[in-house]
Amino acid sequence: MKNIFVALALFAALGVSAQTKKGTTAPKTSVVATQLTPEAAAERDLKALDALVGVDENLKADVNKIFITKYRTKADTSLSAERMATLDSYVESQLATYLGDTKFAKLKANTKLYNQLVK
Repeated sequence: MKNIFVALALFAALGVSAQTKKGTTAPKTSVVATQLTPEAAAERDLKALDALVGVDENLKADVNKIFITKYRTKADTSLSAERMATLDSYVESQLATYLGDTKFAKLKANTKLYNQLVK
C-alpha cells in the first residue's frame, strides 16, 4: 500500500514538474496579418471609390451593401471558380448600374482600383 502511494506521489510530482517547464518556454513570434471584417473591407472600398469618382450620398448605402455581399461571399472557401466569376460579374454590373456610364468608365480606367473593387 505504501508503494502505491509513493508511486502516485512520484507521478504527480513529475506531472506538475512537466507542466511548469512547458510554461517557461519563450513564445514563438509570428507575424499574423490582421484580416478585415467584410464590413470594414467594404467601408475601405467605398472610401476608395468615393475618392476616385465621388459616389452620391443616397447611393453610398447601396454600394456598401454590394461590397459587403462580395466580401461575405468570398469568405466562403467552398465556392467554385464559376461561382466566383459570377460574383465578379454581379459586382461589376451593380457598380455600373449605380455609378452610371461616365463614373464607371473613370473607374475602369483605374485598373488597380477596378480590380480591387470588382475581383
